[in-house]
Amino acid sequence: MKIETEKREKIIAAVTDAGRGLLSAHDIESHLKVKPGDANFATEWDIETQRVLCERLHDIIPSARFIVEEGDTSDEVADGEAAFIIDPIDGTTNFIHGLSHSAVCVAVAVGGVPVFGCVYNPFLDELFYAHAGEGAYMCKKGVTSKIHVSERTLPDALAAFGTTPYERQYADATFARAKALFLSCREVRREGSAALDICYVAAGRYDVYFEMKISPWDFAAAEVIIKEAGGMLTRLDGEEIDARRPTSVLATNVAAREEAVRVLGSVE
Repeated sequence: MKIETEKREKIIAAVTDAGRGLLSAHDIESHLKVKPGDANFATEWDIETQRVLCERLHDIIPSARFIVEEGDTSDEVADGEAAFIIDPIDGTTNFIHGLSHSAVCVAVAVGGVPVFGCVYNPFLDELFYAHAGEGAYMCKKGVTSKIHVSERTLPDALAAFGTTPYERQYADATFARAKALFLSCREVRREGSAALDICYVAAGRYDVYFEMKISPWDFAAAEVIIKEAGGMLTRLDGEEIDARRPTSVLATNVAAREEAVRVLGSVE
């Protein structure tokens, strides 16, 4: 399925408008909604941003289903069926604490395969976007440039990871792998937004990113972007990802991939 240029531009406009709305957020901690899991919250801005996005996106592709973070929607989308996959704020904990590493994420997927994605960090005014087969781009403060993964091998890599914070039974496995990666690369980072971290691999800022388990809305938009930037996104075991279901993720450039898979796979 090809998304027409006019529709892509409308989706991007909806995402950037929603992101800019977050810049006026205040008193964020006063109305937190607790969700299932460890330290898992939604703010009133998550909920309102998602509502506005769904309204605008429905007008753009009325036949599309919705897979969303906030609310009860089915993740069972049939093969060949289009769906919007939405994270109104990826990095909600960062948002609550006033850190500038959060993003509004929207993907269009067909049968679980994302074909268009955009990830917008309004705090830095950085938009990452890609359509399958057409390359990946970043627009920063109105200037658009094509992006590509780096060519660094693992010893020279800057790696990042996520902690699967809502399911802390993964903590031992996560930090053991983070340590192994740290001992094999230049440095590691943990910033708190899977979508942005994968986009950073796409842009050559990071070279490797992994997390033990994340949901479709955390990675679907960024999946298109990293693949179109010449990188790879798979499960930790190297198998293909289905953007309809939670999964482990490993995002890499080509040069660091083989060694990263070996290092992460060596941890029991």
